[in-house]
Amino acid sequence: MKRPSFQFYPADWRNNAKLRRCSWEARGVWIELLGLLHDSDNYGVLAWPLKEIAQALGAPLKALKELVDKGVLYGIDRDVCEPFIYTPVSGRVKGEPVALLPAQQGPVWFSPRMVRDEYVRNRAGASTRFAAKNTPSPGGETPPSQSPNSTPGHSPTHRQGEAQGDGSTSSSSSTSTTTAPNGASVDARQRFEMLEGWQPDEVSLRTQLRLAALSAADVTPAAVLEFVAFWITRSTADTQAGWCNRLVAHAKRQAAKAAANPAPTASADSDWASNGVRL
Repeated sequence: MKRPSFQFYPADWRNNAKLRRCSWEARGVWIELLGLLHDSDNYGVLAWPLKEIAQALGAPLKALKELVDKGVLYGIDRDVCEPFIYTPVSGRVKGEPVALLPAQQGPVWFSPRMVRDEYVRNRAGASTRFAAKNTPSPGGETPPSQSPNSTPGHSPTHRQGEAQGDGSTSSSSSTSTTTAPNGASVDARQRFEMLEGWQPDEVSLRTQLRLAALSAADVTPAAVLEFVAFWITRSTADTQAGWCNRLVAHAKRQAAKAAANPAPTASADSDWASNGVRL
């Protein structure tokens, strides 16, 4: 099933040097094109001629050519498109380069970031028992962390963004499982670095809330986004349950601060003069 949405980072949009060189018209076309790339069966990739993409968007062809000239949109209409190589990084250690898109005959157009982020999401899904068997890596090869005789449920750690990485794997003769946000059963001891779009799973969160004597209302969507934004910039790995523990600890600190500094409330019969209001 296709995802109904994708995450959008205003800071990344505004700070993209290549995009800032484009005209306002080209920028508007690019946000529309991101939606088209998101809906593509091959996520982030369109095997259409540039002219057909312009027709599908109802956009001027010159605006698309401007995105290509400024290095925002990658690809080629004719001839052979060069492979898109991604080198994962964990901490300061570089992993083996991976061809996310092999060399192929055009037309083919793609967003490097969308293709890379999709690869990272699939790597995260490879930690499940079923995805390890059924999800091939780009090019149809067995993922580097999975060999025919390896134990499913172990995948490299990773982090979203430029500093994505795949650390070493570990194996064990017995595993315990928990439920991930996507509903899959995963190894509860699998450690991973924070990634965008992370959400606490219901089982781990409920347990941590009970131990911390908090209610589910204390962990708001805004608190989760703030938590992810803080940890995604750090090379820290933890289990799903561990991240839920950190999230609840963060929510508890925020609740304590709110209790210590309650927001002032005005009553209907309050004395304005005593509150320093002069008429």
